[in-house]
Amino acid sequence: MFGRGNWAIAGLVKESLKDFSIQLADPARMVINSQLAAGTAARLYNSDAMGINPYSAPRMDEEQELTEEQQIELSRHHVADSMELTEVVLPQELLEGTGFGRGVEAFQLHPTIPWFGLWAVGNEWKNKSDLPSIKEQSSYVMLERPYKFLQPPDKRTVDEKANDATELHRTQVPVLLDFHEGHVYIESTNKKQIYAVMVSLSRLGAQIVPVAWNYPLPNWTENILNRLYEATQFREEFEKRAEDAKRFTEKEIEKLEDREMEAIVSKFFSMTELKTGIWAGISGPTRIRLHHAAPPVAVRNAPMATTLLNLTADAQIVSGALTLQECVTVTTKAGTERNIRRDIARFDLNDGINLTDIGVAMLRGFDMASHKKDVLREIRETRQVPAIPQFWSAWLHQLSYAVRTISESFREILELDGTEPGGIVPIQLSNPTDAAPKP
Repeated sequence: MFGRGNWAIAGLVKESLKDFSIQLADPARMVINSQLAAGTAARLYNSDAMGINPYSAPRMDEEQELTEEQQIELSRHHVADSMELTEVVLPQELLEGTGFGRGVEAFQLHPTIPWFGLWAVGNEWKNKSDLPSIKEQSSYVMLERPYKFLQPPDKRTVDEKANDATELHRTQVPVLLDFHEGHVYIESTNKKQIYAVMVSLSRLGAQIVPVAWNYPLPNWTENILNRLYEATQFREEFEKRAEDAKRFTEKEIEKLEDREMEAIVSKFFSMTELKTGIWAGISGPTRIRLHHAAPPVAVRNAPMATTLLNLTADAQIVSGALTLQECVTVTTKAGTERNIRRDIARFDLNDGINLTDIGVAMLRGFDMASHKKDVLREIRETRQVPAIPQFWSAWLHQLSYAVRTISESFREILELDGTEPGGIVPIQLSNPTDAAPKP
């Protein structure tokens, strides 16, 4: 978190805040769903498990040692809880342990705004080495024949021996819950992991809603990119830089005296000001289709993208990295004014913007470079380092603002009025039984 990453966005029923808060205050419910329980269950049952830790303590589960009896009891309840919600009675010494978070204050990021943060910890059994080669070696040694020629009983024997070559892998991702806007943010692109997180949140009372980016136009992602390119400003400057790139190496190209324009032409191949005052720039990596029937060409270099788009009248942008900026006037130490461009959000815009089979909208390659700069500047000016909750809440605040800005900018580019749907909207999954994660 706090840098470039990939975020999955799910819908969140705002009214489920009460149930979520009640579950957070229940020590029995929290210990069962914690990483302390999930890690123990994964080791005892040799199976995958998902647990949580508070945002301020990513390894809190390591702070508590469990007896053998406690491990068995906790693992049994963790597995059972994944199937049904039941009243649980656990030993008091377990409930008073230091290895799991409980209480609203352990997860809430802001004292008055319903923002929450946590670490979702995945425990997955993976091979320590190449499993087929292990099976082949065992077949040669134990049965003196290749694995493919073994009878089913012999294969099972070899498989059991090969399973000893697996080990538990731990991965964890930050999760942000915004009950004010009604969104859950999960920093992951792994469908299995994302769905497991949504199930865990559902078990804690948060009602998850399947959503997707959607606008009432066909191929709307391509439509947005090409509308922006058609209205691009500084076209002459972009073409001049593309011509220079044909004749000189990157180091040989003479930089422009105008620092703002140099930053634009060196990074982007399109920059368009919207009516709201937001600027939208397109950069690489991008894919460009030279003819309607031609496969797209992948390009990372901005001047090369300009060259390709000028090759044919039919050239179209298929995908690209989109950066939304605001132009701010600042006063230098010398007392002069100059314009700077502050990135609101950078992300990849392509046909992979949704994972519709699990009901999440995506922000791939997402970054808010200006956010880190702002935080560091504030630390220098105030000489005070924010507390951990402030780091998390500031990121969530900017993330929510970025999502709203993206949604509103897309509507403006596509020329939608206030009555037409568009943005991150609820969807119905193809399998009705998967419409929302069940505890």
